[in-house]
Amino acid sequence: MKPAICLVTYDRGQPPDAILAEVVRRLTGSAVRVGGLLQSDDGTAAPGATLFLQDIGSGRRVRIFEERGPAARGCRLASYGLAEAAAWLDAAIETRPEVVFVNRFGREEAAGRGLLSGIATAVVAGLPLVVPLDRTLLTAWDGFAGDVGARLPPNPDGIEAWCRARTVASTFVSGCEEALEGVKGDAPARGA
Repeated sequence: MKPAICLVTYDRGQPPDAILAEVVRRLTGSAVRVGGLLQSDDGTAAPGATLFLQDIGSGRRVRIFEERGPAARGCRLASYGLAEAAAWLDAAIETRPEVVFVNRFGREEAAGRGLLSGIATAVVAGLPLVVPLDRTLLTAWDGFAGDVGARLPPNPDGIEAWCRARTVASTFVSGCEEALEGVKGDAPARGA
């Protein structure tokens, strides 16, 4: 079975964080079980803004950028924050939500680190997965997963429709599996 992955492709400098938060709000508002992580900033819109990851299920937030002062250069990613969020993602996947959101397939994931393990775990578990992807990292994604997944623009209606189609399909398949389990015990033995 082909993995159900929705890649939300965006241009650098135009992250889809607010759009994904809106989709999650719509889905949870209609009783769809959503898990995973959303990303947000500190609301300043300034260069070097502080970034946070939020666990969708609990609302917990963790800072993923270090505060190093205005003269600091280089990567500001706070590995301790990313590690904490990775544990939240793993816990969310264990609850088998109807849809999993991962805040990004970014440079850390392209290098085989970050939340890559959680992404792989969700795919192996057969959970529908929504992952934003900066277009500059498409080659890295293809190296990880091949040409797998629907590639959608950051449009809330399109992403929501993709999610709803997967939740309906998964509910249908689960119902069929349960019905078949009930029938198996009633079937006459072969040759009887």
